[in-house]
Amino acid sequence: MIMHTLLFVDDEVDIVESLQRSFRKGYRTLKATSGAEAIKIISEQAVDLIICDQRMPDISGDQVLKYALEQQPKAIRILLTGYADTESLVRCINEAQIYKYISKPWEPEMLRLTVVRALESQQLSKEKQLVTTALSQYVSSKVVEQIMADPARLQLGGERKTLSIFFSDLEGFSRLAERMEPEPLTALLNDYLTEMSNIILDEGGTLDKYQGDGIVAFWNAPLDQPDHAACACRAALRCQQRLAERAGDFTSRAGGALKARIGLHTGEVVVGNIGSKVRFDYSILGDAANLASRLENANKLFGTSIMVSEATWLQAGGDDDFIGREIGMIKVTGRNTPIKVFELQNQADKISPPDLTAYREALSLCHAGLWAEAEAIFSVMPDDPVCQAYAEQCRKAQALGEWDGVWLMNNK
Repeated sequence: MIMHTLLFVDDEVDIVESLQRSFRKGYRTLKATSGAEAIKIISEQAVDLIICDQRMPDISGDQVLKYALEQQPKAIRILLTGYADTESLVRCINEAQIYKYISKPWEPEMLRLTVVRALESQQLSKEKQLVTTALSQYVSSKVVEQIMADPARLQLGGERKTLSIFFSDLEGFSRLAERMEPEPLTALLNDYLTEMSNIILDEGGTLDKYQGDGIVAFWNAPLDQPDHAACACRAALRCQQRLAERAGDFTSRAGGALKARIGLHTGEVVVGNIGSKVRFDYSILGDAANLASRLENANKLFGTSIMVSEATWLQAGGDDDFIGREIGMIKVTGRNTPIKVFELQNQADKISPPDLTAYREALSLCHAGLWAEAEAIFSVMPDDPVCQAYAEQCRKAQALGEWDGVWLMNNK
């Protein structure tokens, strides 16, 4: 049970003692019989509520309450006055920001009710602030406002909804963890996760969870976001850009470059508060979430840093809004149907699109089964890891005499 501290201030001792008797049960009470004594207490002890007389010698009530506002702004301030002085009331309202003023003689039950309601309101405000602070670590401030306006969103349960889902992972983090001491490793990881998370939140995303060095996030829940796919793509690009900007610092601390792989997919999942009645997370479940994870991993095969599904690419605006290229059809573990994937490279308004004529010609030849001709074109682009992956695959297809054009992802 919370024990609130109340401070009663009045130059008439019998009034202070009467107030203390009224609140002797369930409260910790302090008293002051002068403004100077009250100021000393306020400077030394935390109080939850102050009831202060206005008309006192030397230091008036409005001066005490103004000082209280400066020193302990969250303390509730109530003015007790025995005469009608409009000027002092205005000062208290404007300068001391009082909660309420009560005229002498007061009705004991009315005063008690005022104090109880004021403290309840204060406690609710504190609890709301705690929830808001906690939520702000996972969603943007706009989303927090919506959730706090509708607390039912925090109940157990889920709904089917189409989301754009983000999975990221650091390349070779296990090896990095083996060679670094725990303290600098933790500091580095926290720094990296903070940078990436800030971008995701800034783009309106919801942070689902951290999986070691991995990040899971999504868009279009709990609030509807018509441009959720575009937001996810922008976030992925900004994350890679920020990682490049911090490359020097991260490399010096890690003894090697930090490289992130990101997978994006847009599809239907169950999203909501999942867990038990005593502990739950706002999270996602479903095949679409699994696919986003698989795409993050599929970057390894092609040497890419951001791989997006065709569903995300088209909903985000494709070539009209982003720069990227088709990689091809891939089949991931756990899925019977192949999907088309794209490499996301930049926003369309940031740089001029690269010349993909040769790449597209080689891709068409490969799809047509003309693997030797495709290999010849792919091979003249040695600095392009996607082209090198295709050149190798074309050589294998020629040796085997067959390939249906679908890349098989046999890992997770």
